[in-house]
Amino acid sequence: MTGIEIAPLEPGSTRWSRKITASKIPGIFNASKYSSPTKEWHLLRGEIDPDGPNEATERGQDFEEIILRRFFRRHPELRRCGTKTFTRSGLEEWAAANPDDIAVNDRTGETFGVEAKTDGRGDYQWGPPGSADIPLGYFLQVQWQMHMSGLRRTYVVCLGPYYDESEYVINYDPDLATSIEDHCAEFHRNAMDLDGRPPEVDGHGATYNAIRRAHHDIDRNTDWQISVELASEFESAVQGVEAADEAMNLARSRLLRVMGTARRAVIGHGRNKQVVATRQPTKTGVALYKMRKPIDWHAATLPAEAKGTK
Repeated sequence: MTGIEIAPLEPGSTRWSRKITASKIPGIFNASKYSSPTKEWHLLRGEIDPDGPNEATERGQDFEEIILRRFFRRHPELRRCGTKTFTRSGLEEWAAANPDDIAVNDRTGETFGVEAKTDGRGDYQWGPPGSADIPLGYFLQVQWQMHMSGLRRTYVVCLGPYYDESEYVINYDPDLATSIEDHCAEFHRNAMDLDGRPPEVDGHGATYNAIRRAHHDIDRNTDWQISVELASEFESAVQGVEAADEAMNLARSRLLRVMGTARRAVIGHGRNKQVVATRQPTKTGVALYKMRKPIDWHAATLPAEAKGTK
């Protein structure tokens, strides 16, 4: 490996906050459900605090060791070496990464990164096991880790719905990794500049939350004149949310009424059967949960297979 090993970074610490680490890569490239370029920009500047622990992050951390232990049990040819924190020459001030674990094949001498992921609800799109088809944010994150550490191959292990365990193999792409570094270097320079320009706003919830957290002071004697266009955009969005809420309530009410006491609402037949929604009990009644995967409308319209046919 050609990476430079450095002292571990404590997540949430000032030292960690000022560096671009692998966990921040999905947000910087707007490939994360939980972060966005705007959020990562304000975090680097120290204008908002890092997120505290929550149920999702704690669950992922708790399962990480289990996923890794089972991975190495399935691969007795690999020796577990533990995690380390790396950077590259010339990037020590702002860039770092630490794989979840490192594995060595003593027979071949090859060293691998190992990443543990959870997707208990099937929220992400994963390709066939054994492929490199993983969610974009994770793919960029792993490329960054290999770029920092000098590793040239990484196993990504996903614990999915129903405790299914899938393994993916990602090879280092030097051209892509270099472009990631170039983008992140400019992103970091801009964030560290007192007169830096924040990223363009987008519709990500993390962007809205970051901006409202970064600008929490209120001058009660100040008004700000905005354009008619922005005012109209805001009013239309509010009306759209209200209309969408009403449409959602109508659809859920219709669905619950026709389902009666059934647990699942489905479409299609046989192998093409697909779950649209599921009823689950709550303290005050039931809740209706959406399907885990997008509906394949073509398969849903296929006729049922006749009995005795293949």
